[in-house]
Amino acid sequence: GGGGGMHNMHMHGMPVAFEWGHRVTLYFDSWATETHFEYLVALLFMFTLCVMQEGLYYLRTLPPKVRTQTTEEIEGVTAPILPAPYKTPAMRRRLWGTALYALNLCSSYLIMLAVMTCNGGVFLTVVLGLSVGHFLGKSRRPIATGMGESSEACCIEGQ
Repeated sequence: GGGGGMHNMHMHGMPVAFEWGHRVTLYFDSWATETHFEYLVALLFMFTLCVMQEGLYYLRTLPPKVRTQTTEEIEGVTAPILPAPYKTPAMRRRLWGTALYALNLCSSYLIMLAVMTCNGGVFLTVVLGLSVGHFLGKSRRPIATGMGESSEACCIEGQ
């Protein structure tokens, strides 16, 4: 009889539930883990990639160092296009930022493809790696005090 149940939990080759075994293929057929050691190496790679992903994001989004202007310099400007300590970044900085952005995109898609294997160990490793990367990077940034918890200016309590 058939009751509509799925016998191997795959639909057209895509897993529909997490698999918890040590056999997984990441990115290429040649990178298929057959042993527990190979699986551990793959998880270590994924963890490192995720920490680096968050570190790269942190590096890419650091605010530029802004030179402070003297009162005389500010008074001499009548109607600046950009407010006083702001300016358009130099071409070199824009190219560097674009290269970091491209690396961020590549690592993001590689992480997404790894999660799409529906391997539970890979999924948990990705979450752990991204969380550790966030803790080491972005969570260390100084935050404004006394302005509420929201990062949105429109949503700050008391305004």
